[in-house]
Amino acid sequence: MKRSGPPSPTAVFFSAFRWQGCAFAFLLALAGCAVPPAAPPAPSAEETARLQRAERAAATLAEGLKLYDTGMYEEALKNLLVAMDSGSLALPQQINARKHIAFIQCLNNREIVCKEEFEKAFALDPKFELTAAESGHPTWGPIFRLVKTEFELRKAGKSLPVLPVKVPTAGEKLHAEGMKSYDEGDYVKASKIFQDALKETLPPADRIRTLKFSAFSHCLTSRMVQCRADFEKILQIDPGFELDAAEAGHPSWGPSFRTSKSRLKQPNTKK
Repeated sequence: MKRSGPPSPTAVFFSAFRWQGCAFAFLLALAGCAVPPAAPPAPSAEETARLQRAERAAATLAEGLKLYDTGMYEEALKNLLVAMDSGSLALPQQINARKHIAFIQCLNNREIVCKEEFEKAFALDPKFELTAAESGHPTWGPIFRLVKTEFELRKAGKSLPVLPVKVPTAGEKLHAEGMKSYDEGDYVKASKIFQDALKETLPPADRIRTLKFSAFSHCLTSRMVQCRADFEKILQIDPGFELDAAEAGHPSWGPSFRTSKSRLKQPNTKK
């Protein structure tokens, strides 16, 4: 005859023991069956090469921007172009490179190329903008605003305003030719062409610009007397003339410009 009523303490103990043993066995089984996470696959040779190209392009871009900040525009331009030609820059990097290439082209009086670079920046990003300080720059600011206006007109399906065609004068043609030789590093040839341009009729601003690059060319070829003479001619046209901050710090012509400015401040100074 079976006993009724609650189980004995001994039965309860062995029942709990069996339950805990089963639970422990179940956890051991789970631990034995657990699969460790798979290691990420190694990048392919193609992906590794792509990452290396991107790193080199970024480093070249950074070097170009560093050279730009120190006023070494031609060296900066070379690095920026190499970085762009790599085809490995991210979109923000491309836009930054295009922007600084445009700045350099404008600073070197290559307005058409400057305009083209801004157009390429807008092609990359229709919302492309300069900072307030950049857009207010007297050299590239007007060109940027022109490109932006043209881009917005084209986007709205409107026709661009027809601008009168300006025929360059003989002096302007010679100045452009001299700048080409200057940019190519042929400073002797550039200085000769600049002197020919100065024999032509030039507006004061163009004459000052031509004299400035003529002075640069003379200083870069160690003809310091001619370099200072050109600077003094500039200061006779505009006594308040100053070089840009980057130009004034150049080791070749910076000291010559300061000497010329100091000499003209002294009355009755013999040249």
